[in-house]
Amino acid sequence: MASYKIEFNKDECIGCGVCASQCPETWELIQVNGEQKAKPKKTQISENEYSSNSEAADMCPVDAIKIEKITDRRKIVDEFEEDLDV
Repeated sequence: MASYKIEFNKDECIGCGVCASQCPETWELIQVNGEQKAKPKKTQISENEYSSNSEAADMCPVDAIKIEKITDRRKIVDEFEEDLDV
């Protein structure tokens, strides 16, 4: 099962709350220096959590959220070696 990494730019965040309303299991709103800002509750998500987090990222009006697939390099090497019958 794939894993994904959340990259969040807190400086770009305007605190609109769309991420927290779309995906409350991962996102929350907090007070930072008197301003409301989003904060991820975790920075790594499972494949099951990808869809709702991807929608939250797509809905962010300032593109402060990016989600990248985590690649397991060791697994790729193992699969390559299996293909070569090493």
